[in-house]
Amino acid sequence: LSQRAMGNALLRCCVPTRSLQGQSEDDDGPPPKTPTPATNRVQLAASELFTVPGLATAYHTSVLVNGEEFFFSDSGILWDRSLTSHQGQPSELVDVGLSRRTGSQLLAVLQPHFMPGSYDLIQKNCNSFSDCALHFLLEKRLDRRYSALERLGQRASASMLQRFTKGMYVPNPVAADFSVESVIGQVDKLPELERQGPAADAAQLARSRPALSIGARVTVVGLKNAEALNGQGAVIQRYNAVNGRWEASINFTGEIKALRAENLRPAGELVLQPGDSCRIHSLKSETGQALNGQEGTVLRYLHDVSRYEVDVGGMTKALKAENLQVVQAGAR
Repeated sequence: LSQRAMGNALLRCCVPTRSLQGQSEDDDGPPPKTPTPATNRVQLAASELFTVPGLATAYHTSVLVNGEEFFFSDSGILWDRSLTSHQGQPSELVDVGLSRRTGSQLLAVLQPHFMPGSYDLIQKNCNSFSDCALHFLLEKRLDRRYSALERLGQRASASMLQRFTKGMYVPNPVAADFSVESVIGQVDKLPELERQGPAADAAQLARSRPALSIGARVTVVGLKNAEALNGQGAVIQRYNAVNGRWEASINFTGEIKALRAENLRPAGELVLQPGDSCRIHSLKSETGQALNGQEGTVLRYLHDVSRYEVDVGGMTKALKAENLQVVQAGAR
């Protein structure tokens, strides 16, 4: 992108949430504290998906902090440095500003609002996340042109949506009451210490790398309508931002299948399903050692942190597959 193009795009991609007013010379009270320098580079990546003539263009967007991309999918908030969700080549890559907040703080604060399994193509999608992320980082909002098509969809009837998507759109009840404005309001009410999130850095993000990425080797699990594929190895080829699925080539046949995150596990890892009973072992930390030998029930797999969520005596723990062993398989 040329500097002129980037500059013009910058004017269009985001708008300030509110103006920031400085303290006048006549104000009483102690001088303001020196703010933390804004040194974290924030960018918006956008890719055109398709256009509905006469209506609007559909976009997929994500936010980058110091080159680390953060985007929302049915796997929750994912992050990497390869612009995975745009196949490495977004239509637009725009500098938005410098933030005092980091990518790890963004993840810590917004993750509870964008959990795995809560994605909805119309009600709660990548643009919903980008809007909240830009507000958190810079107190700016995503330009409405990026979300124009889903806003039309939100006003359409269920029957119209089914006709328009040829039956592909299935509303997610988990996202039925989602509101970007509600999330922003809740985040704004957090004390500053909580908005900063836990102390974390790029190294910590790297250690908790999401399970799914381009080129990752995976095992297909839990399919109901194509059970013959269960247990097959595959390689992820791309993320499809239109339907929120991962397209993977099956090792045995070479065919490409569009699969939900819940039907993929990292290759070579123990495969557990919700309802399975498991035993915890080999945890090294002081608190973890107290869990060794205890049994729990698998709730789900968390692709955003590559761990299983396990109910252990009423407590919910996120544990690596290597620290679990099957005691009894649940009903399939």
